Amino acid sequence: MNYSLYLIDDRLVIDLRETDKDGLIKGYTGKPEYFESNETFYQNLIGEVNLTDEQLIKIGLEYMNGGLCSYCGESANKVRPSPFMGDTGSMCKDCWDMTKREYAASHDEHIPQFEDYPHWKEEAR
Repeated sequence: MNYSLYLIDDRLVIDLRETDKDGLIKGYTGKPEYFESNETFYQNLIGEVNLTDEQLIKIGLEYMNGGLCSYCGESANKVRPSPFMGDTGSMCKDCWDMTKREYAASHDEHIPQFEDYPHWKEEAR
Protein backbone atom coordinates (compact mmCIF):
# COMPACT_ATOMS: atom_id res chain seq x y z
CA MET A 1 0.00 0.00 0.00
CA ASN A 2 1.33 3.48 -0.85
CA TYR A 3 1.81 6.18 1.80
CA SER A 4 2.75 9.82 1.33
CA LEU A 5 6.29 10.87 2.25
CA TYR A 6 6.91 14.41 3.55
CA LEU A 7 9.96 16.44 4.51
CA ILE A 8 9.34 18.02 7.92
CA ASP A 9 12.07 19.73 9.94
CA ASP A 10 14.72 18.12 7.69
CA ARG A 11 13.36 14.62 8.38
CA LEU A 12 11.52 12.25 6.08
CA VAL A 13 8.11 11.42 7.56
CA ILE A 14 5.69 8.75 6.35
CA ASP A 15 2.08 9.83 6.88
CA LEU A 16 0.38 6.71 8.26
CA ARG A 17 -3.08 8.20 7.61
CA GLU A 18 -4.11 7.87 11.25
CA THR A 19 -4.66 10.32 14.08
CA ASP A 20 -4.67 9.79 17.80
CA LYS A 21 -7.39 10.85 20.25
CA ASP A 22 -5.94 14.39 20.40
CA GLY A 23 -6.02 14.79 16.62
CA LEU A 24 -2.25 14.40 16.18
CA ILE A 25 -1.06 12.70 12.98
CA LYS A 26 0.86 9.44 13.26
CA GLY A 27 4.05 9.92 11.29
CA TYR A 28 6.90 7.44 11.07
CA THR A 29 10.52 8.66 10.83
CA GLY A 30 12.18 5.38 11.77
CA LYS A 31 10.63 5.97 15.18
CA PRO A 32 6.98 6.38 16.16
CA GLU A 33 6.14 10.09 16.29
CA TYR A 34 3.10 12.35 16.32
CA PHE A 35 2.73 15.60 14.41
CA GLU A 36 0.27 18.44 14.66
CA SER A 37 -2.25 18.43 11.85
CA ASN A 38 -1.66 21.76 10.22
CA GLU A 39 -0.99 23.01 6.72
CA THR A 40 2.80 22.82 7.22
CA PHE A 41 2.63 19.05 7.51
CA TYR A 42 1.09 18.68 4.07
CA GLN A 43 3.12 21.31 2.20
CA ASN A 44 6.38 19.44 1.69
CA LEU A 45 5.32 16.31 -0.20
CA ILE A 46 8.37 14.40 -1.44
CA GLY A 47 6.72 11.34 -2.93
CA GLU A 48 5.26 8.02 -1.93
CA VAL A 49 6.55 4.85 -0.30
CA ASN A 50 5.12 1.36 -0.54
CA LEU A 51 4.77 -0.45 2.80
CA THR A 52 4.00 -4.14 3.07
CA ASP A 53 1.59 -5.58 5.61
CA GLU A 54 4.57 -6.92 7.60
CA GLN A 55 6.16 -3.47 7.74
CA LEU A 56 2.88 -1.91 8.89
CA ILE A 57 2.57 -4.51 11.67
CA LYS A 58 6.10 -3.74 12.90
CA ILE A 59 5.45 0.01 12.79
CA GLY A 60 2.20 -0.52 14.70
CA LEU A 61 4.07 -2.40 17.43
CA GLU A 62 6.49 0.49 17.78
CA TYR A 63 3.54 2.79 18.53
CA MET A 64 2.37 0.34 21.23
CA ASN A 65 5.80 -0.34 22.76
CA GLY A 66 7.49 2.94 21.96
CA GLY A 67 6.92 6.53 22.85
CA LEU A 68 8.59 9.57 24.32
CA CYS A 69 11.43 9.07 26.79
CA SER A 70 10.76 11.09 29.95
CA TYR A 71 14.50 11.53 30.51
CA CYS A 72 15.93 12.69 27.17
CA GLY A 73 12.65 13.78 25.54
CA GLU A 74 13.32 11.80 22.34
CA SER A 75 10.96 9.37 20.61
CA ALA A 76 12.04 5.74 20.81
CA ASN A 77 10.87 2.47 19.28
CA LYS A 78 10.73 0.94 22.76
CA VAL A 79 10.41 2.55 26.17
CA ARG A 80 9.86 0.93 29.52
CA PRO A 81 8.84 2.28 32.92
CA SER A 82 11.56 3.81 35.05
CA PRO A 83 13.28 1.35 37.41
CA PHE A 84 12.78 3.72 40.34
CA MET A 85 9.74 3.39 42.58
CA GLY A 86 7.62 6.50 42.56
CA ASP A 87 8.93 7.61 39.16
CA THR A 88 6.07 7.41 36.66
CA GLY A 89 8.28 8.26 33.67
CA SER A 90 9.49 6.00 30.88
CA MET A 91 13.02 5.44 29.59
CA CYS A 92 14.51 4.63 26.21
CA LYS A 93 17.34 2.09 25.98
CA ASP A 94 20.10 4.73 25.87
CA CYS A 95 18.86 6.47 29.04
CA TRP A 96 18.26 3.10 30.72
CA ASP A 97 21.81 1.91 29.99
CA MET A 98 23.34 5.20 31.14
CA THR A 99 21.29 5.14 34.35
CA LYS A 100 22.19 1.49 34.90
CA ARG A 101 25.93 2.25 34.70
CA GLU A 102 25.70 5.35 36.91
CA TYR A 103 23.54 3.63 39.51
CA ALA A 104 25.86 0.61 39.68
CA ALA A 105 28.90 2.87 40.10
CA SER A 106 27.40 5.16 42.74
CA HIS A 107 25.13 2.82 44.74
CA ASP A 108 26.62 -0.61 43.98
CA GLU A 109 23.10 -1.75 43.12
CA HIS A 110 22.11 -3.17 39.78
CA ILE A 111 19.22 -2.36 37.50
CA PRO A 112 18.07 -5.22 35.21
CA GLN A 113 18.73 -5.28 31.48
CA PHE A 114 16.46 -3.09 29.35
CA GLU A 115 15.51 -6.07 27.18
CA ASP A 116 14.25 -8.10 30.19
CA TYR A 117 10.92 -6.23 30.16
CA PRO A 118 8.20 -8.89 29.59
CA HIS A 119 5.29 -6.50 29.01
CA TRP A 120 6.05 -5.36 25.47
CA LYS A 121 3.54 -6.47 22.88
CA GLU A 122 4.87 -9.06 20.46
CA GLU A 123 4.30 -9.44 16.74
CA ALA A 124 1.41 -11.78 16.00
CA ARG A 125 2.59 -14.66 13.87
